[in-house]
Amino acid sequence: MTPDLMPSATPRPRKRARTARVVLLGGAAFGLAACQPESRVEATVFPSVEECQAVADLPENDFTAQDCADGFAEAQAIHEESAPRYADQALCEEQHGGECVAEERAGGGGSIFLPLLAGYMIGNMMGGRGMAAKPLYRTAAGRFATPGAGTVLSGNRGKTSLGANSFAASPSTRAAAPLSRAAVQSRGGFGAARTGGMGSRSFGG
Repeated sequence: MTPDLMPSATPRPRKRARTARVVLLGGAAFGLAACQPESRVEATVFPSVEECQAVADLPENDFTAQDCADGFAEAQAIHEESAPRYADQALCEEQHGGECVAEERAGGGGSIFLPLLAGYMIGNMMGGRGMAAKPLYRTAAGRFATPGAGTVLSGNRGKTSLGANSFAASPSTRAAAPLSRAAVQSRGGFGAARTGGMGSRSFGG
């Protein structure tokens, strides 16, 4: 299910006054939360770090401007390691509804193509483990999805409640064969087999 980004009814009190360290959580560190189906993480989604920082001090938000910057840096690092990589530029642009950028293959042999980031999400982890981040890519259907077997969202701005495993580590695509048209079609297209979370609340914009 793709969670919608809907208006919030009432603001939440600010939970933290100090900056939380944003951490990239791998499968081992995330195991306990991921194995509990009822575990939820409140995530906040932004098209850019500037929009995140613009609302960081609102009383209904529990993240800081530094969290925004650290989360974006984490999302970029995940993008560099786990972004979908395509053998053909036109195929990449079809799957992501826009411009893709070329990347030289390791050891030569031409270029492969990656979509541009369309935003990122950050979420408070349970048990006082700080925050985690994920990059978002536009899908051909106009939604926004995380890399790997991740999550699809209806938009790239707002709040939503997601399963804890939405922030689990994404597989590396650096050494994998670039996606061909046949491989993409066999998977139903980028973002086709993803699961989302519960209803969500936007903070405007």
